[in-house]
Amino acid sequence: MTTPLLPDTDLARLGPLPDDMKRSALRQMKSRFSTFSYKPVRAGFGDIFNVQPGVFGPVAPTPWATIEAQLGKACKAGAELRNNLQVGKALHDYAKAMNIKGRQHDFFPMPMGVGKKVTFWLPMVLALDAKPYAIFIDPRRSKGLTKLGRRFAFSMMHERIRAADEDFANINLGIIRFEDDDGRTVRFFSDEGVDLYSLDELETMVASTYRIWQEVWDERIAETRRKGTGTGGLF
Repeated sequence: MTTPLLPDTDLARLGPLPDDMKRSALRQMKSRFSTFSYKPVRAGFGDIFNVQPGVFGPVAPTPWATIEAQLGKACKAGAELRNNLQVGKALHDYAKAMNIKGRQHDFFPMPMGVGKKVTFWLPMVLALDAKPYAIFIDPRRSKGLTKLGRRFAFSMMHERIRAADEDFANINLGIIRFEDDDGRTVRFFSDEGVDLYSLDELETMVASTYRIWQEVWDERIAETRRKGTGTGGLF
């Protein structure tokens, strides 16, 4: 059985931790990471952030009612629809309040030395306060990016976007999380003042996390086989 890839958010959350803490956290993780998906709202980020077409004139922001209807069609009823609507509405309100506009730009995934790739950014550049930003959005209610996790994600963003392309050497970096209030409200984090990890440090963290994840997964497979064949013993 193939070992599943860790979601980028979990890799960022666990990567900076000591190995014993990683192992404990990974042993608590399930093989299926969520009962619903945020893919529907992610598909609407272009409308939410008013991403402008490159060869045409300015386009007016998409009304929330239009995005709400799109999510209603794309989401499963229940938790998926509720969570996607809450995140979408919070982002739309934030984009409107900040007068955000964007343009499409494909920042390719960041390859790591262990054969894994990460993507801590949207395929767009956004203007906030007339300054260009590359943004990562973490919609999770629980087990989202911690302070160390944001440091990890910002470091990945820096290496892939700034360090790899001189055209974006001075771009600002941002991460959006959400306050878990009655609905969801945006909480914006900038990389300003964050002490970034080096590329070597990031490579080491990723390699360590996946080595331990592989060991944990092998333990699960062995346990499943013991239970299935009745060779698990008394303990």
